[in-house]
Amino acid sequence: MKVYCFSSHTTPWTEQGRVEHTGEFLSTEPGAFPNYDCVRELMRQLAGDQGTVFRYAAHENSYLCAVREQLLRAADELDDSAELIKFIESIANPRKDKDEPWVTARPMIDLLELVKRYHYDSATRGSNSLKFVLPAALNSCELLRSKYSEPIYGATAGIPSRNFINQRWVTYEDGRITDPYKLLPMMFTDESEAEYTAIMEMDKIKDGGAAMTAYCKLQFEDLPHGAREQMQSSLLKYCELDTLAMVMLYEAWTAEVSLV
Repeated sequence: MKVYCFSSHTTPWTEQGRVEHTGEFLSTEPGAFPNYDCVRELMRQLAGDQGTVFRYAAHENSYLCAVREQLLRAADELDDSAELIKFIESIANPRKDKDEPWVTARPMIDLLELVKRYHYDSATRGSNSLKFVLPAALNSCELLRSKYSEPIYGATAGIPSRNFINQRWVTYEDGRITDPYKLLPMMFTDESEAEYTAIMEMDKIKDGGAAMTAYCKLQFEDLPHGAREQMQSSLLKYCELDTLAMVMLYEAWTAEVSLV
């Protein structure tokens, strides 16, 4: 079990409408064990922010709990194991099947649970996946359509981004808003395609399975430098869109509540 990446956005409660891509982490060194470095970096980036941490589904909570168990076993080998364990316990809820409960100071809020309880949109076609909920929210929310139809994401005077420049997230196809994940750039150039015909079936990263496949290729395949850089860039962009999608969903709900 490896935890190799994360991305984070911040939207201050006191500054409604302001969004910023504030952090990310990606470990792609072949053969490296990324878990502890990932938790160290997450702890560092959250050190100056005591706000609410959002996630989507149980994945992040489950993996942090699993890393905690690894840290307990490696306590004698790491100088900062106690600090890392304390940090994990501050944001992750204990697993129900374990006998070591703890009190979480600021537990992560699962947006998926809020979707299941309070959000229904026929455009999701019965799916609670963020990949379906995001396009549905964009199609139904005027605020999102107006805001993200402009190339403000990664713009100088717009929303700060680490991986995008002047990105427009709302575009249309046959009268419907295009799924933002389909707007992610192709992973390889034409030149590398000729060199890399064996992996051209995965031309872009647009879901979690493709992200894991790309990470495995970076870990275990002898990739040319150019292709490795492009794959790393694609992973970072995919991870960034994943957390931006949660921000967009939060913005859509905030706009809806303000109309009530």
